[in-house]
Amino acid sequence: MIIVKERLNTLDIPTLFSWFIIYSSIGWIYETTYCYLTTGKILNRGFLYGPYCPIYGLSILFMILLLTDRCKNIVTLFLSCALVATVLEYISSYWMEMVFNRRWWNYSNMMFNINGRVCLGASILFGICGVLFVRYIHPAMIRYIRNNIPELQLRIANKIILVLFVIDVLFSFRMSLI
Repeated sequence: MIIVKERLNTLDIPTLFSWFIIYSSIGWIYETTYCYLTTGKILNRGFLYGPYCPIYGLSILFMILLLTDRCKNIVTLFLSCALVATVLEYISSYWMEMVFNRRWWNYSNMMFNINGRVCLGASILFGICGVLFVRYIHPAMIRYIRNNIPELQLRIANKIILVLFVIDVLFSFRMSLI
């Protein structure tokens, strides 16, 4: 496990942005795959046009930053991850509906939902995925990136992706408000 002091001393905005983009892209891959398997169609269910779902990136980033060294017990980690993801999902759903007058997801047909914004099944899945990311995937990715990608290349890629991401956000906001 990464020690909190070491992690906080080495985390900067570009590093956090890298993790946000990586995990947002993994979320997009998950959503696209899920849609394909359930509908037989490749759909972009996200708000943005690019290959990322920011709710996943933010959720996993919050889980890593808040829970990595605080939750040693697997059950506590699972419940905490589920809570973090559920709260962020509810806030995101509410905010997006208020700003754009549109819902990107609706769990109304699922059991144990709250206003169709979140549901128990999704929360359980997010809790399981959160445990996997916090305990196994994120530490493995840190090791892989540190050992295989030179810092300069990472910084250059980060800047290019940041520009593309900002353009996507601005374009998506503009198109959603029309």
